[in-house]
Amino acid sequence: MKDTILVADDDLSSGDLLRELFHEEYKVALTSNGREAMEYVMAHPKDVILMMVDVDMPIIDGRALLKVLKLKGVIKHIPVLMMTTNRDEAIITECFENGATDFTYKPFSPLVIKGRVKNLINMYRSKDEMEMLIKQQTSQILEKNKELNSLNDRIIEVMSSMVEFRNLESSTHIQKIKAISKTLAESLEHVYPGEYNITPEKAALIESASALHDIGMITISDSILLKPGKLSADEFEVMKSHTTMGCEVLSQIPELREQRYYDLSYNICRHHHERFDGSGYPDHLKGDAIPIEAQIVALADVYDSLISDRTYRDAFDMPKAYEMIVSGSAGSFSPKLVECFARSRTAIENVCKSYR
Repeated sequence: MKDTILVADDDLSSGDLLRELFHEEYKVALTSNGREAMEYVMAHPKDVILMMVDVDMPIIDGRALLKVLKLKGVIKHIPVLMMTTNRDEAIITECFENGATDFTYKPFSPLVIKGRVKNLINMYRSKDEMEMLIKQQTSQILEKNKELNSLNDRIIEVMSSMVEFRNLESSTHIQKIKAISKTLAESLEHVYPGEYNITPEKAALIESASALHDIGMITISDSILLKPGKLSADEFEVMKSHTTMGCEVLSQIPELREQRYYDLSYNICRHHHERFDGSGYPDHLKGDAIPIEAQIVALADVYDSLISDRTYRDAFDMPKAYEMIVSGSAGSFSPKLVECFARSRTAIENVCKSYR
C-alpha cells in the first residue's frame, strides 16, 4: 500500500499538479481546507507521510491548521511543507514558530518541489528509525546489564547522526570532527609530551566523545534550529543553551555515565564553545581553565564549519580556512593548539578531502 501525501489547498490547479507529480510513488489525498485536512490526518495517522498545506484557505486556514497539528503532536512524526504566494516574512516566521518543517512559494517548479518533498520524507524516516534504534539499544543494555562498549559506540553514532539530520548538517560532519580531533590530540602529545597527558587511549576517547559535542541540539525547537536567516538575541540565547542541555541529555543515559568517556563527553558538550580569551560560552572560561578535550573539539568544529556551506554563506576553501584559524580571525584558540593545527595541516586537509 502506498504512503499518502496529504495536500490541503483550495486551489484545484495546484492540487492537480501535485497529484500528477507524485501519484506514481504515493497516494495523493486532496483536501480543500484545514478542517478536511485535520479530519483526514486524524483518521489516517499511520498512512500520511507528509503534509503540504496552503497558507490561505477557507474555513480553517493553513496557519490555524498548523497550530492544531502542533497541539495534537502530529508534527512530531509528519513533516509539514507550507505553500503560499505571500512573501510576508512575518507569516513565514509564524509558520516556523508553529512547527512548519519547510516553506515553498507558488508557483513552484516541479523539479524543485519533488526534491524538497523527497528530502523531507527521507529526513523524517531517518529520524524515526534512529529514535527507534536508540530505544531498542538502550532497552537491550538495561536488560542484559553487561559491558557493551561496541553498542555504546553505536548509540553515540546514531545520536550524533540524529543531530545532523535535525540541524541539516553535512552527513560527514561528525566523521570529520572525530578525525580532526584525534589528529590534534595526537599532535599535542607529540609536540608537548606529557603536558596534557594525552595517552593513545585518551586520544581515542576524545575522538569518540567528540561525536557528542552538539547532542544538546536535539533539545532546541525546530522553529529556532531551522529558522532561515539571522536569529534574534533571545533565539540565540536559546541556541546557546545546547551546550548545557547536552550535559543534561548525557546525564539521563546511565549506560554512558558508566563508561570511561563520560567526563570527556561532558566537558566537550559543555565547553566546546568556550574561547581561549574568555569570550565564549556558557561559562566564559579562559585559557587552560578550558578542558583540553573541549579546546580540541572547538577548533575542529570551527574549522569544519568554515570549509562547509552554510545557509548564510558558501564554504571557504581550505587555505582560507587555515589562514582564519592561525590568524585568530575565526576565534581565539590556544597558541599551542594552533601550532599543532599548523603542524598537522596536511593530514587534516587530506582527511577532510576524503569525505568530500
